[in-house]
Amino acid sequence: MPDAISHALASSIMTWAPGAPTLVRDAISLVGQFGIGLAVLLVVVGAWLSGGRTIGGFAMAIAPGLIAAAIAIVAVHVIGDLAPVSRPFVALGGTPIFHHAADASFPSDHVTLGMSMLGARIADRRLQWATVVVVLLVGLARVLAGVHWLDDIVAGAILGLACAWLGRAIWVVLAGRLRGGQAA
Repeated sequence: MPDAISHALASSIMTWAPGAPTLVRDAISLVGQFGIGLAVLLVVVGAWLSGGRTIGGFAMAIAPGLIAAAIAIVAVHVIGDLAPVSRPFVALGGTPIFHHAADASFPSDHVTLGMSMLGARIADRRLQWATVVVVLLVGLARVLAGVHWLDDIVAGAILGLACAWLGRAIWVVLAGRLRGGQAA
């Protein structure tokens, strides 16, 4: 169950959201549902630039992020199955700003996946930070939409960064073995 701050915030949001201006509701819906696509695009562009704008370089730059994303997807599903937490709109009986399944909310798969993609090699710090900002805005929008608790977003960010680190560590080992095999 979410902590008292998350519960109070979600209760307030479920009361506020139905009366929010249409433009605000539409913006929350757009960012909450589709903002992750922008984060993916930023990572792909960052990996392309870091890889010297070649297919081989891009593959080497994006690979650790893809490994991290795969780990993140598995981790989110395992955690959701082992410790299911009802979404705010289910627990509090409200209506979310956009349609969402009434499945487990903890941790946020959007934020976990978004942060895990930072495992990709992105040399441009501006693109790294832009990705972080976009992912956190997606998380905020999902809290405001009533489909996630604040705890889900914080846990997703931490889990995603751990997956990014693990993805990079695995890639270092794999890339070393690939280079060692090519040298032989």
